[in-house]
Amino acid sequence: MTDLPTPVRRIHTLLFIAVMTMAMGQTLVFALLPLIGRAVGLAELQIGIIITSSSAVYALATRVWGRRSDHLGRKKVMLIGLAGYTVGTLIFTSLLWLGFELTLRGVLLWAALIVARCLQSSVMAGTMPAASAYISDITNAENRTVGIARLGAANSTGTILGPALGGMLAGISLLAPLYFAAGMTFISLILLILFLPNLPGLSERGAHSPAQRLHYQDARYRHFLIISVAMLTAFSVVQQTLGFYFQDSLQLSSQQAARQVGFALMSAAAVSLVAQGVLVQKLKWPVWRLIQSGLLALLLGSVSLMIGTSIYWLFAGVGLCGLGIGLSYPGCVAAATLTVGADEQGSLAGLTTSLPAIGSIIGPVLGTGLYGLSSHWPYACNILILIPLIIYAWRQSKRHEPKGLVR
Repeated sequence: MTDLPTPVRRIHTLLFIAVMTMAMGQTLVFALLPLIGRAVGLAELQIGIIITSSSAVYALATRVWGRRSDHLGRKKVMLIGLAGYTVGTLIFTSLLWLGFELTLRGVLLWAALIVARCLQSSVMAGTMPAASAYISDITNAENRTVGIARLGAANSTGTILGPALGGMLAGISLLAPLYFAAGMTFISLILLILFLPNLPGLSERGAHSPAQRLHYQDARYRHFLIISVAMLTAFSVVQQTLGFYFQDSLQLSSQQAARQVGFALMSAAAVSLVAQGVLVQKLKWPVWRLIQSGLLALLLGSVSLMIGTSIYWLFAGVGLCGLGIGLSYPGCVAAATLTVGADEQGSLAGLTTSLPAIGSIIGPVLGTGLYGLSSHWPYACNILILIPLIIYAWRQSKRHEPKGLVR
């Protein structure tokens, strides 16, 4: 995949841009919503419920869109997802603006934000499974992991740029970064309309749908999904409490906390990007080594956050969490794609791209609920999740022979 033909390189670049801009916008929401929510009078748990409810919708919708991309075509579904994200972000951000203006307040504002975010999630969920399935369509088993890792690198790049730009734009307004994110996804939408080749759907290729839909409990890849959901739940706990933690432990204003959280998440994403670009693609580690090393890094990051007494401990903890996700998640997803046939890739992509959303169903409520009791409890909970998960991954690595080196 190092010497790609020009059209294939262009496809990778376009998919990279699309995934990167969506990741940028999502990271901005995760980083800023706790602080914006406080500023418009919402409680910590209310903010967590906004993310949880929309994540539940996203998790369900990705499965639908993944299957629909098999028939409608990957490009069409990606365009629908990007358009939904752009419009949905504008609506969601405008509702927050009404909250700042005191036009909407209290339960009415909270309910409106939940509805807007859920509707947005139901449409934007098409982009990631379609992009993942597109990669599966243009790669073979030998270089599938590298292709998936490139999407992971796009996601990490977005989570680097998002917080960095958000930290700067937050100095203008807490809502300015969200409007900026809508503009970036709109640009991605136009680029894909103009330049991305349209792959035919299964029916146009003369192929048929799988005899039955793929399910989470399929024994071929079930263990990879279990590990992914658990570690993404732990990471979601960190994401959803970090804004509160920085603001309270360092005694910062909302805008100061937004900058520091932005820099911290940017550092985590940079570490994750290096992990995906070096350890996954260059060192060609076996899948289970990637997964186990990543889980250990997440555990150490949670310990650092729990015992941290200074900004250096906090940044180290967030960075280790970024390293953990950068190692474990691409390995799990790529390994799962190698267990199914070509006509099942769209359906599997719907499952795998729903995993971060599933982690964000439990993580925000768990994290914000525990944070209301003690600022250290969310990270202690992560430790209790990750220790048995590491043991489970080790046992599964003995039970399932690796498919070979990650390429």
